[in-house]
Amino acid sequence: MSIFNYKKIINPTYIILIGLFSFLINWKYSKYGVFPIDTFLHYDSAYRILNGEYPIKDYWVVSGIFVDFIQAFFFKIFGISWYSYILHSSLLNVLISILTFNILVELNLKKKFAFFYTISFSILAYPLSGTPFVDLHATFFCTIAIYFTFSAIKKPEKYLNWFLVVSFYLFAFFSKQVPTAYIILLNVMIIFPYLLVIKKLKPLFIIFLSLLFYLFLLLSSFSMLGIDLNNFYIQYIDYPRSIGSDRLSYFFFSITSFISNYKFILIPIILLFFLKINQVVNKKIYFFSIEFTNFLIFFSLCISLFVNQLLTKNQIYIFFLIPISFALLQIEVKKINFKYENKLNYLIIFIVIFSTIKYHVRYNENRKFHELSNTNTSKYAKTASLDKSLKGIFWISPHYKESSQQEVEMLKNIKIQLNKKRNIMLITNYLFLDSITSIQLNSPSRTHTVDGASIPMRYNKYFNYYKKTLYKKLKTKKINKVYFIKSEKVKSKVFTQFFLKNCYEQIDEGALYFFKLNQSCLD
Repeated sequence: MSIFNYKKIINPTYIILIGLFSFLINWKYSKYGVFPIDTFLHYDSAYRILNGEYPIKDYWVVSGIFVDFIQAFFFKIFGISWYSYILHSSLLNVLISILTFNILVELNLKKKFAFFYTISFSILAYPLSGTPFVDLHATFFCTIAIYFTFSAIKKPEKYLNWFLVVSFYLFAFFSKQVPTAYIILLNVMIIFPYLLVIKKLKPLFIIFLSLLFYLFLLLSSFSMLGIDLNNFYIQYIDYPRSIGSDRLSYFFFSITSFISNYKFILIPIILLFFLKINQVVNKKIYFFSIEFTNFLIFFSLCISLFVNQLLTKNQIYIFFLIPISFALLQIEVKKINFKYENKLNYLIIFIVIFSTIKYHVRYNENRKFHELSNTNTSKYAKTASLDKSLKGIFWISPHYKESSQQEVEMLKNIKIQLNKKRNIMLITNYLFLDSITSIQLNSPSRTHTVDGASIPMRYNKYFNYYKKTLYKKLKTKKINKVYFIKSEKVKSKVFTQFFLKNCYEQIDEGALYFFKLNQSCLD
């Protein structure tokens, strides 16, 4: 059976209901509240691509290239607007939800149970963010790759599945390098020995050809867009690796906090682990069986996501593992003919319902992912007056919880001021201003933070490399004024650290301030 064998495993009614629900729930919650640097992470980047400015070549990025280009496609087809933006993430929620239902049925879970777990999954998947976000894209592309891996392992001669496995892992990597790299590494260690043991070598050849195809596609695309391979390696591979090394040196693990945060994921995974190990030890299944290999692949996904969440210390977004893990546990319980199977199933369903409601309220209703917990989200402001392309957002942000309209009015004023200028650079984490102004804002980086996650800071080995690219942009664009927004908490250090103090003068200008550069310092 293959993941594409729709006639055997899909009831159109279930698919339609799942599609509608997963689309509408993300569409609904995506518009409530914003955390500008995250909510609009790919907004201006996609807009700049449509205007001939490309990541790596024209501005510094450390992840999310593929997401930028997907969003540029949505903007091209549907127009540059908030609705085009959330259409992207809503459709991905549909795709991953339908494929989740598909794979659960393929793994012999009854359709009514698969439907229940999928609805729970769709609530806890993309709506936590609502808008396109690198971590979520990477994670869900990896999850899709694992679904196709399940099908490919079951029918190794279905070569299209192996091609799709490679495809979605590469889509994930070009969305975000981690957790993708962790998952790929662990899965290589699982899948390659499995194929060797069962003496199925053709899939390895298909994987190799698929990689060659994408390498050719990547090199051709870079050549066409004028993206230098060395710049790509520095920005997308080596610099992010240095960030990871820094975070690892400050890593602190608390077992109490870990169990508290992830208990509803840990419960089914631990039970699955012991059930599977017991079956191997008692020789009910063997180590290189399809069943145990599938478990190892899923287990590797969970471990990789745990590690990624602990290292990045971002908001938790992996609660979608709860319904999947419990669904797999229910499948396992049925296989072992457990005496109290029905009672256990009721308990599992209760836990999934409880945890889904718990995290739905916390993350979807209260928008915790956007740092809006304990905020009265009814105090939002509408954004159509700021720009018609932003119509549909119920604006409330963490820094203006009690004065959303004031923030929107401030942004309207800044938009007016910016439209009167020429040949400037704006350093901001309001990552939609480029798309609503009549001038190029020439941002040197997608985001601007001083934690090293955006650009190299003074003691990073790529500090001087970034400095050269910044100077080149300033000279090429003939820019001598670099603007900041007064009320925004972007530290001027992201710019001034690259210059001697006698190279600039700080001047206030209404809601903005700028650094006037001495052009001779750029030589």
